Amino acid sequence: MKKVAIFLENKLPNVIASVGLELISETKRIVSDIDVEVVGIWLGESLTLEQQTRIQRAGANRVILVEHHDLYDYDTDFYANTLQKIAQSENFDILLLGSSLIGRDLGPRLSAKLRTGLTADATKLEIEIVEDKLTLFATRPALGGNIFATIICPRTIPQMATIHPGVFKVSEDYNAHLIVEKFAYESRPLRVNILKRIPKIHQAVDLTKAKLIVSGGRGVADKYYLIKELAALLQVEFASSRALVDAQIAPRAHLVGQTGTTVQPLIYLSFGISGAIQHLAGMDKSDKIIAINIDPNASIFEVADIGIVSDAKELLPLLIKRIKDIKGLEVKE
Repeated sequence: MKKVAIFLENKLPNVIASVGLELISETKRIVSDIDVEVVGIWLGESLTLEQQTRIQRAGANRVILVEHHDLYDYDTDFYANTLQKIAQSENFDILLLGSSLIGRDLGPRLSAKLRTGLTADATKLEIEIVEDKLTLFATRPALGGNIFATIICPRTIPQMATIHPGVFKVSEDYNAHLIVEKFAYESRPLRVNILKRIPKIHQAVDLTKAKLIVSGGRGVADKYYLIKELAALLQVEFASSRALVDAQIAPRAHLVGQTGTTVQPLIYLSFGISGAIQHLAGMDKSDKIIAINIDPNASIFEVADIGIVSDAKELLPLLIKRIKDIKGLEVKE
């Protein structure tokens, strides 16, 4: 049977990263008319019954479990070596990872060990039978984001790709049956010792769970504080395009796009964002997109449900004043 494997990232303490479940669900959806086994891979501590249920409902047929204290903390060598042995034993046709910090570190190391190709930061996946071979078509922005390229790896397996968290949704398949299999771990000397963990203290933001997002781009660079004010008035999250993060106007945690967070809110309200491919890849699956831009030919209007041709810097203060009037708040002139 043809097989597609998904690496289930272990987020401490012993939590399944959502991107793994997203990839299982999307794989199950796109191979629904092909006889394919969808396999999850979990390294570290034992899977709880709740975790097994989540993997099962996402659509996996089987999960390979490797339990060992060497794997409780992420280590590039241990993880890459273990996944290499699993992949060679199972002969997966396709192997997918999340494009997280761990996935971006692990994916290239593993593809080199397996002597196969890797498509990084894909935004779309297609799987078809080509000449009796299960073939992965991974699409990602290329040439500085000016085009989308669909990449294949026709000569080696597993065909590999990393995909941003939040690109796909987790669906539930209550009829799926999950088989849990253990894989023997071969211990080896440590090359890196973790002496101490020092958590980074910052204000956490999870744009992937936001229902409404107010976002600003280059067109409101000198008025970005109004984006934050509007978001605070509406009690929603604020975000930005890459240009403002590079200019250190907006925080990195609030970046939406190919190199930031992929979001799917009910409403995405954008001000002064032209719509570069990298940004669109991170928000084009929003339920409703409202775009305000002074350029009538801005690319963002191609994906917007509602487009307003206006100077966002002039519109923002008027909108804020109107909302304050409705809420009965004092308006400072």
